[in-house]
Amino acid sequence: MKITKFLNIDIEPAPPEMELEVEMQCREIMKSDDLDNIKRYCTHMVRKKFDQDVFMASMLNRLIELEANAVVKELRKRKPINPIAKFFRTRQAPRQ
Repeated sequence: MKITKFLNIDIEPAPPEMELEVEMQCREIMKSDDLDNIKRYCTHMVRKKFDQDVFMASMLNRLIELEANAVVKELRKRKPINPIAKFFRTRQAPRQ
């Protein structure tokens, strides 16, 4: 299952050139016999992934905060609410 939307943001598929580049790098790693370099490369990738995860989480939190602020502003523009009338639920009875 591919997710194509997240928080109303379209997630576009990667271009074929990028997919090919990743596949070539994976195959190069798999055919290598130099375990020390592979270990160094993997630990470097784990650290980079951590940095990217922290960055993406921060960006996602900021995006959610901005979306929430936009929704609050939109709701405030719609209709001012009289807190007293809301509390007592005052309505005029229909006249007969």
